[in-house]
Amino acid sequence: MTLAQKIAQLDVFPKVDVDNQARSEKGGLLTVLLGCFLALLTLSEFSDYRRVRTNYQFLVDPTIEQGIQINLDLTVAMPCNVLLVHVYDASGQQMHLTENLKMVPAEFSINREDQKRALDSRYLQEVVKAASGKPYDEKIATEMGACRILGSIYASKIAANLHITSRGHGYHSHSHTDHSLLNFTHRIDELSFGKYYPNAINPLDNSIEVSNSHFEAFQYFLSIVPTTYIGRQKDVIITNQYAVTDSRKAAPDDRPSNMVPGIFFKYDIEPISVQISESRQSFIHFIVRLCGIVGGSVVTVGFVYRTIKLILTGGKEDPNLYAPAHNLMRSV
Repeated sequence: MTLAQKIAQLDVFPKVDVDNQARSEKGGLLTVLLGCFLALLTLSEFSDYRRVRTNYQFLVDPTIEQGIQINLDLTVAMPCNVLLVHVYDASGQQMHLTENLKMVPAEFSINREDQKRALDSRYLQEVVKAASGKPYDEKIATEMGACRILGSIYASKIAANLHITSRGHGYHSHSHTDHSLLNFTHRIDELSFGKYYPNAINPLDNSIEVSNSHFEAFQYFLSIVPTTYIGRQKDVIITNQYAVTDSRKAAPDDRPSNMVPGIFFKYDIEPISVQISESRQSFIHFIVRLCGIVGGSVVTVGFVYRTIKLILTGGKEDPNLYAPAHNLMRSV
């Protein structure tokens, strides 16, 4: 006996007897239903294979970074030349950031897309100058009536306050902002801490607050959680995410008081960090699961069909008992 003949005799898969291969209407219908069921399960498994899984792990913050990056894109309904930006941290250090950020004249709009509409040619020239850091006509900028504050700054990684106020209100200044110009209505297009990572959610992005008086303070209390993002390609991004609550307060009868009007972001750094890791099912795992589902379904349906037929025939086997499973296996 040749080696090929010996190998041919090694068959661990049981064969269906010829007498049990007769076709029937019930067996054919069950075969079609089983095929549709397996098609749905295959699509479900493929969808699960394509899905990216996100895992979260909470740890004590292991990073030793001394600074934190603050990304800001905010539009205030006041001229740029009357606005001031400061950061006060818990150590008592003050950072004057008005010159560290881009302050571009703008026309205020509730919707960011509306603000992108065509500007008057005079306004457009001044906006281009301001965006490039060149001197611009402050009179025209005042006519536009709003200021877009954007850029990234670095501060100490400790609790601090980010203040946006007007000249002569709250800080010593050689100039004083006329009360009729005070309007801290604002739209926040972006406020984030650290580098961007996929699917990041910043609660204050695309939010807006409308001031009802000249002397009004908007306060935001933020809890910043250090975050480590690990992508599917094992790329690591060290960044932050935050939660926020807010409040607002207006001076009674819209009259000057000890209250400082402005926009205030008070943030604290949490000692607990979050590790976000993304993963996806391997192709080998997908194939193994798919084979298990197909094989298990065929065997189970054949067994159920055989059991039901045995009950209906009073214990006497019907030669068509194996027809559904056998027909499906032959078609595969």
